[in-house]
Amino acid sequence: MFSAQKWDPRRRGLDAKWAGFAVLQEIQRTATPNPLSLRGDDDDSYEIIRLLLLGAAESGKTTILEQIRIMFKQHFTEAELFHRKAFIYNTILRNIRHLVQRTRQIGLQYSNPESEGLADLILNQGETQYGHFTGEVENAICRIWADPATQQVYTKRSEINLNDSIKYFLDNFQAINKMDFRPSPNDLIMSYVPTVGVQNIIFTTNNRSFQLFDMGGQRIDRRKWATMYDGIDTIFFCLAISEYDQVMDEDGVTNRLTDALCLLEKIVQEPKFSSIPIFLFLNEVDVFREKLPAFPLADYLPEYDGSSIDDALDFIEKLATSKMAGHQENYVFRTVAIDTDDMSKVLHDIFKILLKKKR
Repeated sequence: MFSAQKWDPRRRGLDAKWAGFAVLQEIQRTATPNPLSLRGDDDDSYEIIRLLLLGAAESGKTTILEQIRIMFKQHFTEAELFHRKAFIYNTILRNIRHLVQRTRQIGLQYSNPESEGLADLILNQGETQYGHFTGEVENAICRIWADPATQQVYTKRSEINLNDSIKYFLDNFQAINKMDFRPSPNDLIMSYVPTVGVQNIIFTTNNRSFQLFDMGGQRIDRRKWATMYDGIDTIFFCLAISEYDQVMDEDGVTNRLTDALCLLEKIVQEPKFSSIPIFLFLNEVDVFREKLPAFPLADYLPEYDGSSIDDALDFIEKLATSKMAGHQENYVFRTVAIDTDDMSKVLHDIFKILLKKKR
């Protein structure tokens, strides 16, 4: 089996985190927070329910935050849209480069000999791209993406840690590369931008106000989590179950699922959270189902002895809930964070629970 470690698994997360760090700083400088105004100035007694969204990097937490923004009609600023476009272009370039490199690494031949020159053109673009592509490069990307060799590599994309949404962006690449492209709500949901610092939104439902905080999930960011623990009413914890076969960006050794489960256990054991509800999102169920036949769960978790995808899902859920043993109020949801319909139902159920508790 091709090793993600040999492929340098740190590329996916660190390219997005650090190559685009200046762009994220610009977002913070130019995008003025504009939370919904939920109460009059004279209503100082109106209670805000504070939610803290935690999880490892790339677990889907920020996608959940953005699903909530869309669900409660929180608009995105022009600065946010501009810089999200930049990350979409960069995501496209990084991932098509990875596909070209992997195709050559395993010795696959493109269906058209001319495609080798197109592949060279893509690799010669460098590693970052925050604006529109030239017509020549657009043509190269479209043809390479459509080639059977690339599609064969894509079927085993977890071996090279491709972005989960790259098929969506490459399938829609020509529209995205138009000069008048403006990210749609679905584009925003599908695009991954690492959280820098603390992001927060304020929204209302059924005459109750909520404030949701999202914090970065890289190891270096987790040191700051404790600064937000006071006064929190509910924890949302996001765990990407599809990462059972992947290693941490930071060290290239630690299993990502193992790290996330340890992180969950620490949060559950935090004394300040002992009496508040914890909502656990077992995220990326779609990717988990898709990759399981090619990457058997027992190869990474030898204690697993099931025989079906449902057995595997149940096993992962039991493994996660075992880390929450002793905590008095837990809720578990199997989710696909990029699926707006799915998340709308899940979030509706969650806020129904929270509103019932606050009556």
